[in-house]
Amino acid sequence: MRFPRAFCLFLVLFVLLLTACEETPLPPLKINKGEDFPAFNVKDIQGEPIAYQHQPGKVSIINIWATWCGPCRYELPSLQRLQEKLGHEKFSVIGLSVDSDDHLVREFLIDRKISYPNYLDTDMTIVNDTLGIRIYPSTYLVSSDGVVQDVIEGWREWDDPALLLTIRQLNKK
Repeated sequence: MRFPRAFCLFLVLFVLLLTACEETPLPPLKINKGEDFPAFNVKDIQGEPIAYQHQPGKVSIINIWATWCGPCRYELPSLQRLQEKLGHEKFSVIGLSVDSDDHLVREFLIDRKISYPNYLDTDMTIVNDTLGIRIYPSTYLVSSDGVVQDVIEGWREWDDPALLLTIRQLNKK
């Protein structure tokens, strides 16, 4: 018995759709809420080695991003506005790019007028082996005592008033 070509095509597409709907669970993060945020060695955007360590007494917003990530590109200006609204005395926004080209990152940051500190994890060792990042962008909210208060996966409007209030309250913990 021969089936019409349109029916066979429909059947193949139906089977593909069914298998595509299965959700594969994401692997667990390696640093979670309630844990100390780790120190690590990275490069600054000039390619110089630097040891990052949480600054006691400051709330840190650590954003993992890449120039090739559309949502990352979208949210970076709101992180800049967030840093401007919070000031530098008790809050620090920090970017960690996974791009391999430091020149591209520098040009991108200059073009977008992003002035908060950014570092490079060109071989993705920190994001994969230390943090276990699953989605770009991902952002760690770290309280003034160095403890991760939240891990936010996906982009946000960081200068949204409700989110701004949440971040300011982290300084009181």
